Amino acid sequence: MPPAPQPYDAAIDAGPTSAASTVVPTTRFPTFEGLRALCAFGVLAYHAGTFTGVTWGRDASIGGLGPWVQHLNVGVSIFFVLSGFLLFRPFVHAHLSDAPRPPIRSYLWRRMVRIYPAYWAALFLSTLILDLNLGDWWGHVRFYSLIQIYWGDTVLGGLVQAWTLATEVSFYLFLPVWVLVVCRGGGTTAQRVRRQYAGLAVLYGTGIVVRGLLRAGDHSIGYGTLAANCDLFAIGMALAVASAAAQVRDRAPGGLARTLGEQPGIAWIAAACCYAGVISLRYPYGFDPPTVSQEVLREVLFGFIAALVVAPGVFGPQDRGVVRRVLRWRPLVAAGIVSYGIYLWHLTVMIELDEPGSFIAPPSFASLTLWTAVIATAIAAVSWFAIERPLLRRVRRGRRSLQSEAPPAAPSVEPG
Repeated sequence: MPPAPQPYDAAIDAGPTSAASTVVPTTRFPTFEGLRALCAFGVLAYHAGTFTGVTWGRDASIGGLGPWVQHLNVGVSIFFVLSGFLLFRPFVHAHLSDAPRPPIRSYLWRRMVRIYPAYWAALFLSTLILDLNLGDWWGHVRFYSLIQIYWGDTVLGGLVQAWTLATEVSFYLFLPVWVLVVCRGGGTTAQRVRRQYAGLAVLYGTGIVVRGLLRAGDHSIGYGTLAANCDLFAIGMALAVASAAAQVRDRAPGGLARTLGEQPGIAWIAAACCYAGVISLRYPYGFDPPTVSQEVLREVLFGFIAALVVAPGVFGPQDRGVVRRVLRWRPLVAAGIVSYGIYLWHLTVMIELDEPGSFIAPPSFASLTLWTAVIATAIAAVSWFAIERPLLRRVRRGRRSLQSEAPPAAPSVEPG
């Protein structure tokens, strides 16, 4: 029985990785850092478009640049799919292989250390820099604990982009419950895989239905909750099931997964076609509400895009193809390692650069995007080396220490 893999966390394990062969299923995912960087910069460009009128002003037309920039927030959808895949894979592998399940307590502790300290630093310093109003003590509690998305008066306050972090935190808490309910029971590997896919189909459908109901009811909040985004996490979790099943069976996956793994360029071209499909929906600009069909179809297409760009990093030989070579380009990988900080800081930097007295005032879309990327990446590097990496290394050392102290006959992980 193959041993259960250690949870992959790029923020902890950012070293070089070996390429997967054409036969043995991929167990390491070296393209994900580059993909994270592209997503972070895509969201940055999306916000630069709103600041400079590209998606709100003169270019906000079907023939201009606006529609192509307007939907770059698809990077958030890709982040959610990546989280669903990376966090669920160790648990589903344990279920399919009858291996000990990773300890829930350690998993939660790593997740909290990963997301909160850097966020607290960014929120505190951005509040000072931008003079943000976090409200009374209860408002501060909501923002610092990342539960602000559940109240109308705080949903878009503080660091606006932090709504996605609140969604991530809710998924962190939801995943152990899902594991305890779904990742149990016997049967053959095929039977267990079918049960996993059946559960994830329900989870995916729930996300689509909730989002449609929110739009049909003309609700102004709720779109950042886990219920309205669980379809995206379900896609990542389904990829995790396919990847873990292939490893347990010790053979490369077949069907569509094999095709996407062997033809990453085709997968990305298909993703580009889906992106063009999103543009063809004529999704409204600004805060004008879309129709229910526009909302649902965009969500579905965003999920397709995310699945298509993530899948080549899950399946197939990771040292082949132009797409993978680009994603493994060292500068892009370096940006991916600090991408969390880029995401946390880019709006603070952008707001300052958009001020009348800034050195690029009045900023164009290109200048605001470029300078925000440069400055936010520099701040993110400081955050990585001063806050994130030291804490993550301490967590990793603590886990190794516990494992080394455990007697051989008493494994330090929970029984499966």
